Amino acid sequence: MAWWVIHLQWEKHGTCSFPVFKDEYNYFLATINLYLKYNVTEILIENGYVPSNTEKYPLGGIVSAIQNAVRATPQLVCRNGAVEELHLCFYKNFEPRDCAIKGNSLTSRACPRYVSLPEFAPSNLLSTSIPWLPSTEAL
Repeated sequence: MAWWVIHLQWEKHGTCSFPVFKDEYNYFLATINLYLKYNVTEILIENGYVPSNTEKYPLGGIVSAIQNAVRATPQLVCRNGAVEELHLCFYKNFEPRDCAIKGNSLTSRACPRYVSLPEFAPSNLLSTSIPWLPSTEAL
């Protein structure tokens, strides 16, 4: 992954975590650890929500599965009846918290009652491994 991508994410999301994180590397390392700890893909599959471009699932069931596993309410963003983004929110101490949309507690934007969970098609820009991340630092 290019360093500028990490820097851009730090500038967009990480600087509000200062002084917990003082640099891009430690912020990025923490985000990887949170991603691994709260693996939403595994949570959904364990609850019967398998990625599919044609199957429709109840939005409430998806939200409940995540709430039960993470102990916080996620935010979903949909487009054309499909989940496009799924956000988990955290306090600065890395404990999950309910996501809020502009001051209210809605859990989804533009999501119908039944949604699809599109299959992921990796781009050529993504790599399945991070060779420069020491294994002793992850998890």
